[in-house]
Amino acid sequence: MVPVNPHMQQRVEHYGTPVFDARVVVLLVHGRTIGPEYMYENVVKRLALNDVAFVAPAAADKAWYPKSFLEPIEDNQPGIDHTIELLDHVVNELLDSGVDAQRIVWFGFSQGACAVSQYVSLHPRAWGGLIALTGGLIGPRGTSWEINGDFDGMPMYISTSDIDPLGPTFRIEETAQIFGSAGAVVEVDLIIGRAHEISDAEIARARSLLLAV
Repeated sequence: MVPVNPHMQQRVEHYGTPVFDARVVVLLVHGRTIGPEYMYENVVKRLALNDVAFVAPAAADKAWYPKSFLEPIEDNQPGIDHTIELLDHVVNELLDSGVDAQRIVWFGFSQGACAVSQYVSLHPRAWGGLIALTGGLIGPRGTSWEINGDFDGMPMYISTSDIDPLGPTFRIEETAQIFGSAGAVVEVDLIIGRAHEISDAEIARARSLLLAV
């Protein structure tokens, strides 16, 4: 029997401008132990963009998969597959309703950054953008990723902190290299001394990317 996907039973929050009135639609993905409300307080309100819609799914039990994103992928299954299925469902609802992919920006923090990085790597196209704060592609050291497609100049902003063990710099650099080699225009940021949170500097860079979409 195929296991039930618990993420598909959770709510999807909508913030900001209604989707069909928005210049940009952001798929906003939270991290472990937090939820859409954290992203509303720490991203949506701080960005203060009045022409952007935010679509924020919630993970079952506030976790997209059970272990660190640096653990073997099989140790995080079926959580990773469930996450990919949920994100696929949410974005396809937008695409099927007429929202162009070039208006959709993926935005994740911590485990959410890993989730959106993994999803976009599996679905390469000219998305509006990818913003990954303190997270990157999923897998242990030595993992080889292959992106079968072209991002065609998609802007990407990926960041971490020099003291945040949940987003080690080696994985952020690997993720940036993989996406850049597949046609994304990548900006990498290392925030000095930042705890595991979203800094004003990261909000400013994300805001610039969203304004340019």
